[in-house]
Order: sequence, then C-alpha cells, then structure tokens
Amino acid sequence: MTGSLKLSPIALALLASTTMAQANEPAEEKIETISVLGSKVSNRTATESTSPIDILDTEQLNKGGFTELGQSLQSIAPSFNFSRTQVSDGSDLFRPATLRGLQPDQTLVLINGKRRHTQAIFGLSGTVGAGAAGTDMNSIPMMALKNVEILRDGAAARYGSDAIAGVINLSLNDSTGVTTGFFQGSSTGEGDGDTYALGLNRGFDIGNEGGFINVSLEYRDADGTNRAERDTGGSSTIAKGELSESVRWRQGNSDSEFISVFYNAALPVGDKELYSFAGYSNRTALGNGFYRDFDRAERNVPQVYPDGFLPRIDNEAEDISFAIGIKGDINPDWNFDFSTVYGENQYDYSSSNTINASYAAEYLANNPNASNQDIADNAGPRGGYSGGFRFDQWTTNLDINGVIDRDNAEPIYLSIGAEYRKENYQIVPGEVASYACGASNAERSFASVIDSEVFADCGFQAYQGLRPDAANNADRSSHAIYIEAETLLNENWLVSAALRYEDVSDSGDDTIWKLASRYEITEDLAVRAAASTGFRAPSLQQSGYTAFTTTLGGDGSLATSYTATAGSPFPSALGIDGLKLESSDNYNLGLAWDVSSNLSLTLDFYQIKIYDRINLGSFIGADSAELTNFADANTALKATGAVQGNFFSNSLDSTTKGVDLIASYNTDFGDGELEITFAANKNETTIDRVNSPEGIPDTIALDEQRRSFLTHGQPQERATLTFDYQTEQWSSLLRFNYFGETEVSYFAGRHIVLPDFLSPTNSWQQTSVVESAVLVDVNFGYELTENLNLSVGIDNIFDETPDELGEDEVLNFITNGAMRYPLRALPYGFDGMTYYAKVSFSF
Repeated sequence: MTGSLKLSPIALALLASTTMAQANEPAEEKIETISVLGSKVSNRTATESTSPIDILDTEQLNKGGFTELGQSLQSIAPSFNFSRTQVSDGSDLFRPATLRGLQPDQTLVLINGKRRHTQAIFGLSGTVGAGAAGTDMNSIPMMALKNVEILRDGAAARYGSDAIAGVINLSLNDSTGVTTGFFQGSSTGEGDGDTYALGLNRGFDIGNEGGFINVSLEYRDADGTNRAERDTGGSSTIAKGELSESVRWRQGNSDSEFISVFYNAALPVGDKELYSFAGYSNRTALGNGFYRDFDRAERNVPQVYPDGFLPRIDNEAEDISFAIGIKGDINPDWNFDFSTVYGENQYDYSSSNTINASYAAEYLANNPNASNQDIADNAGPRGGYSGGFRFDQWTTNLDINGVIDRDNAEPIYLSIGAEYRKENYQIVPGEVASYACGASNAERSFASVIDSEVFADCGFQAYQGLRPDAANNADRSSHAIYIEAETLLNENWLVSAALRYEDVSDSGDDTIWKLASRYEITEDLAVRAAASTGFRAPSLQQSGYTAFTTTLGGDGSLATSYTATAGSPFPSALGIDGLKLESSDNYNLGLAWDVSSNLSLTLDFYQIKIYDRINLGSFIGADSAELTNFADANTALKATGAVQGNFFSNSLDSTTKGVDLIASYNTDFGDGELEITFAANKNETTIDRVNSPEGIPDTIALDEQRRSFLTHGQPQERATLTFDYQTEQWSSLLRFNYFGETEVSYFAGRHIVLPDFLSPTNSWQQTSVVESAVLVDVNFGYELTENLNLSVGIDNIFDETPDELGEDEVLNFITNGAMRYPLRALPYGFDGMTYYAKVSFSF
C-alpha cells in the first residue's frame, strides 16, 4: 500500500486538483491521488482516514421512497437527524439538519468541496434547532448528486466557521454520454399525501480533452397529510363539547411543490481546468396555524367566519447558487485552485384564509349601527403578504497544495490557502394589514365585534406580519488563512496538523488548530485519534435579527414584545455588547478494523465541548424585578415602546459525548451479493454552565423549554440495520431504523400552566414525549430491460407512529381534542406507512 493511500480522504480532497492530465491516468493510479469526491473506496466508511467519514453514493440514497435529501440521509446515517416540526412558522418548508445532536448551524455543508450558503430563516422557539440558521438540505435535489461524504469530526481548522459537529460534502454528478431519470408516485397508508416526483439528468462531453457539462432537473408535487381529528370547539350550529361534523384542524405535512435545476461543468483551458456549478430551486408549501374557534372574541369576526376558521400560511423559498473556478498544476509537485461562490436564499410568508380582527372592530366602533353585512364588507383583507427574509453569501478561496520531498523520509503533503467571505441579511416587512391595529393603524386596539369587554387582536391570525420597525439590512465580512500538513512518520504511522486564523468583522477573530493521527497496529487494524479547537461565528441571522410582536393589554392598549438586535442599547445596558464567537474543543478516538475481506468495522468515541453557545433568551418585562438594578436597560427597553424584550447572547457552555459504530459485511449469497450494514450513534448533551448577565436569573438566558430541546429534543440513540441483496436482475432491501425517545417541555405542563382540576386525571403531563420506535422499510427492484428498472416499496411497513395524546396532555386540551400526536421533537414524524412505485431509466 502506498503512502498516498493512507492519507485521509479530506486531505486528499485538498491535495488533488484532478486536472485534465490526472483524469487521463489509469484507474488504479487515480485511486491513489484523486479526491474523496471521486473515491473508489468500496466500504461505506473510509477506514483509512484519520477521522470518521461516511461515503454514501446515490444508489444508497435512492433505495427507498424518500424524495427529499434530508429524509434519505437520516434513513442511512444515524449521526444525522432531520427532525419534523408541525405548526411552527416556516417548518413546512425547512427542517433542521443536525449532526451528533448539535445545532443545524454547527454543521458545515459543502458542494463540490465549496462552502454552501445557509438559509435566511430559523425557528424561533419550541423547535429543534431554534435560533440556528442551518443549510436547507431540501433545496438540493438528489438527482444532481453523485455521492455524499459526512465527516464526523470537528473541522473548523480547515474549513472555518460552522464545522464544529462535522462537515457534509455533496458531490455533484459529472457523468456524460448517458441520460438518466425517474418517475415516482407515492401515498400514505391512510390514503393522503399523494406525491409525484420526476427527475432527469444528462451529461454532455465538451471537446475531446475531458470537458463536460452535466444538467439535472427535478420536480415534485405533494398533497398534504392530516392526522388531526374532529374537535369539540363548537360552532354556530354545534354546541361546545360536541364533536364537529368534519376535521377542521390540520396536523401533518403541507401541500407542497418543488422544482430545481442544477448543473456541473468543467472545461480544459490549456493545461488548466475551468469549472463551474450552479443551482436554482423554488419550493412552496401551504402550512397552517391552530384553528380559531367561532367564539374567540379577540380572534374571530363571525360575520366573516361564522364557524371559525383555520388560518393558512403560504411559504415560499427560493434558492440560487453559482460557482466558478480554475485549477491546475503550478509544477509537477504543486497545484492551485482559485474559486468564487455566490449563494442566495429568500424566504417569504403570505397569509390566507385569515383575518385581522381589529379591522372589523374599528369599523364597528366608528359605525355602531352597522349591519352584519356592513361589518363583513369592512373586515379587511382575508390574507396578504406577511414579510420575508433574505440572505446572501459570497465566498472566494485560493488553495495551493503540494508535496515537500524529504530525501529518504516520507514526503510532507502541504496545503495552504486563504478565504474571503461577504454576507448580507435583510428583513422585509409585510403589508400594513398583516400587523396593523385597524385600518387606521392605530396605537391601541378596539372592542371585539363579539364581546365589547374583549379587545380584538391586531395583525393577521397565525402569522402576524413583520412590522416596518423590524426591517433590517446587515452585512459583514471575514477573511482567513490556513495551513495543513500531513505525512507518514513511518510505514504505519500517519499524522496531520492544521492551523487557521480567521477574523470576522462583527464578532472577533480566532486562531484554531487540529492534530490527527492514525496508527496501523496490523495491516488490518488501526487506531485513530484527533484533537482540535474550533469556532463558529454568530450568523447574521442571529446578530442582525430584530422583531416586534404586538399583543393586547387588558385595557386594549398595545403590548409590544421586542427582540433586540445584538449590540443595541437594551442588551448593551445589561453588558451584552454584541455576539462573540462560539468556541469548541473536539476529541475523537476510534479504531478501524478490516476484520476480513468481507467485514469492516469502525468505532469512534467523541467529546465536543462548546463554550459561549448562542441562544435566544426569554423575555424580560419593563419595570420587572429582573431590571430593578439595571435602570439604563429598563429605560432602553421602554424607549422601544415594548413592555418586554429578549435578545440573543452567548449564554451557555455544553458538553456532548457520544460513540459511532459502523459495521459492513459483504458476501456472495445464492446468485447474488448480500451487503449487511449496521450503523449506530449514541450521544448525550449536558449543560455545563449558563452565562447570564450578573443579576439576571439563569432562566432568562436559558429557560426550561429551550434547555429541554438542547438536551432531549433529538434522539440520544439511533441505529440502522440494512440488508441489501442484488442479483443480475433483482434487488431487494430490508432496513430497520431505530429512533430513541425524545422529551421536551413545549406544549406540556411545564410550558402551558393550567389548573389541575381541568385535567380528567387531576394532573397534567409535565413533558411531551415521543417514544422510541423501530421503523421497517422494504424495497424490491427488477431490471425490466438493460435501460429500464422498476422498484416498489413500503417505508414504515408496520405503520409506526408516536403514542396518541392522552386526556391528561395539555396539547389535547387546548386543541379541543383535535391534535392526535405531539407537535414538536418528532424524529420520525406521524404520517405512518408510505408505499410507492418508481420507474428509473437510462439511455
């Protein structure tokens, strides 16, 4: 085995420029020098790396009924979680993608080895990943991919911010001369959620020197699912306490549509290679809020909605990315790669089937003798634009890689580079009716048209629009330099080191490092270890976020809640002048064992300590006890017109410990080949310290609900066991997916405090639990012709769902019995069984 084969695949990605000359090398030689993006490693895990790396090809990703990249990754990579969330603004389109139980923004995503931009929005509260703007995995079509590599170790010393939990690299398809495609239809066992998806990919040679362009198109249209039940909220014709005639609430996936176009291209230019890749995607989804009961005086206008209404939220996400670069040899030992990448994410909310109850209330106040028809005619719009968010990122890199010969010693493989990144973040306000109090946009509300003792809510129901005073336009830049070296100390011992300095304009600078080593005890057994420091810069979505939310006081006055921009007067008066870098210490110790020619095993233990983690704190009231000793902060809060405020801060330190185990077994069986893969992850996160401003309670910086999501909102145990059998014409797959339990306080007794006498059991469940479960997927494929394949399958064949809510659960009570399952921290959802058929072709 040559020394270059023992280099980690990530280091090889740095060292290999894959120039036209290399592309013409024999396959055996290419394996030694090509990057992991084109690796021929047959095992699922790269056992010869200094860090644990999963290598997943598109065949693995597409064996199942999943049409979304995030769902597919979750089904085969236990360290990756893709939690479901219902009735939480924006979750109908994006879901938090996490590694090793950390936050979405603590995992870095690359495409073709280049930094991918993040999404413009994040969940605010009551969700996994709240306050963290990660990468929108579902904006990337699986049709455009060749493979996915998951580096399960801290890599900030090489890649910079966000790579605390690890790195996910998405390698785009570079095939030519063949057209591939598919058509898939699916539905749930309950007969809803009909989904139709199609994809098309074609690669074309450009010239005779290895140039190419590969283009992918993917489209998906999905009907929503609904697991809600009839409720007892009553209507104009049904007494409260009796079941409604139909299911009026919604609990399930939204109606959605997705379209995307991606390309990947390269062109020889002399002895260099010019390359480019880009993508566009657009997704829409029709979400919803809670049902508004007919007699809720502050929320409804019965002249418009006599039986109440279900407000809908139209979500639209548009994503654009473009990269161009040039790479090639400087001399026989050194090469370079210069690239620039632009990415943009836009997210917009529009409301429908809703109302601003204060419009009708103001009209009635000015026209006390108005008829019901007059009130309905002057009740304002039933929907409109509620606001949006924008984020764009422009990253430029120069990488120089080469070899330093050392006479009789093994050479040193060296990589040096520099990066410059520019980012911008915007908040776009909604139309006036989405947030105003009455058509006059008054400074106080008006008596409800239902009850003159109750004041009408302002703004659209379900998603109150973004106000103009929350509009923001923030930008920042960063620059970095790094150096990485790797060598063999002897034929058995590989070591590597990396050092990076980065300066972020709005949050400071840091110098971080990584040391890694792999030692072959025998030809088949090796131990590996890594220690590193890392950092994550606060995202602009965190440092630039601000919001004003209007609620009503008992006298009809407006009660404004304010989320302060980092560094603004209110948090600054509490000693929080702005957000600083999160920092981390990462440790990994593992072994890689080729037990036999058929069986390989990797086992990795890890610990990730994160300091100054960023979190959105709880609200502090003006003139409250918490602000007694902070006169300037109290004054600053009142100056905004708000009665309470909160802000992001570096509020906690945490430790995450865990273990990853992956075993792969291949053997000939009958007329075909059987591959058995077992993969498991166990992790635990503990809160070491809460960093509150002196004199402010820790529960303000980190409340009970947020703590529960950080420590128990994701499964602490995950495992998959896959049997994959293939013959010349037939293929079959059987997969067991185990999800550990989750337990959070949201929508339970610790979140919504209700008197115990209202519970049928005289007490309320204090937490919301999603029980552990095993989901079983089956798939059968048959090659009809050399160019046509048919596959059918069932995901979750035993229709596994969380336990249904009991009568002693708060969510059941506040939804009048409509909600059937928990709403938050759902690792495997509640749709149950899904069956599908797929036709794939190539020519």
